[in-house]
Amino acid sequence: MDAETEVYRKIACRLEQRRIDIGMSKRRLSILSGITPVYLREVLRGDRKPSVVVLMDLCSALNIKLSKILSEIESCIDM
Repeated sequence: MDAETEVYRKIACRLEQRRIDIGMSKRRLSILSGITPVYLREVLRGDRKPSVVVLMDLCSALNIKLSKILSEIESCIDM
C-alpha cells in the first residue's frame, strides 16, 4: 500500500470511529456533511480519497477538527 492510500485509510478509520463513538448513523452523517450515502460509505471504508473540503465537512458534522485527526495519524505514518 502506498503512503497516500495509507493516510486516507487511517483518516477513514478515525472518522468512522468518531461516528460510532458519538452514536451517529451513517445516514445522519451523510445529511449533515452534504454527501451521498454511497460516497460516504466509500470514504469511511477508505476506498475513496475525498477532497479537503469534504473532509472538513465530515469533521464539522462529527464535531472534530481535521487538524486533530491529522495530528493523530501523523506519528503512525511512515512517509
